Amino acid sequence: MKKNYVTEAINLKNYPLNDNDSIVVMFSKNKGLISAVAKGVKRPKSKLGARIQMFIANKLLLSEGRNLDTIGEAQSLNTFSKIRSNLDKLSYSMYLAECINNFCSNQYNKDENSEEIYDLIYSAYEKMAQANSKEEILLCVLKFQIKLLNFLGWGIDFNTCGHCQKALDENSYFSFSINSFLCSSCYKNETGEAVRIHNKIRLFLNELSICEFFVKTKYDDVVNMLVLEKCFNFMKKYMDNLTHKKTKIFKTLEASVSV
Repeated sequence: MKKNYVTEAINLKNYPLNDNDSIVVMFSKNKGLISAVAKGVKRPKSKLGARIQMFIANKLLLSEGRNLDTIGEAQSLNTFSKIRSNLDKLSYSMYLAECINNFCSNQYNKDENSEEIYDLIYSAYEKMAQANSKEEILLCVLKFQIKLLNFLGWGIDFNTCGHCQKALDENSYFSFSINSFLCSSCYKNETGEAVRIHNKIRLFLNELSICEFFVKTKYDDVVNMLVLEKCFNFMKKYMDNLTHKKTKIFKTLEASVSV
């Protein structure tokens, strides 16, 4: 006997299963990353049609299946409609979705933090939809990158050298071979790829790491596009190294972001 359950979930992507049905990949509040069939969704009178688009939060009734669950009912909670009217918002929202797909697979996903990650995704899309500038968009994405990694146990220690465990000073470096900051002394013995991180950038990223998502930091209103892009590209590279794969959406973003 099939078991029904109710959950909130945010659509990350969808693709066709056959002429009438689609598969929707979602992050759910109770079960983390899930895929489900939306039956008859391509028919003109389908009640699910508009509700399976990307970046929509729904309250769902699902029926468990052997391989895939099936969506029975969907009630929209938030369509984040302003995301679709801006190319930057749409592109970076797709990047967030790809990050979730990469990091919240069975390899990383833990049921105990699915509610926290769901709330983070919801907050990020809400903030993205309301952003009034590209600076606000990038700041939102940076907070998302850092918070997601913190929830999954891959957060960066912005204050301590990964080798000697001493507090970092104004001259610090990040090693992509050990995925950790190094002090200037330990950096001299580093043989892998490492880059110098300006002290103000390190402090800025640390502030984003320790504050709540919707809390404004002292940097929010003064940080410029150049710094935001450098921070974003640094976090992107770190995340790509962790998963050993590059996010595909950056083929689209290369025209607007210097990598």
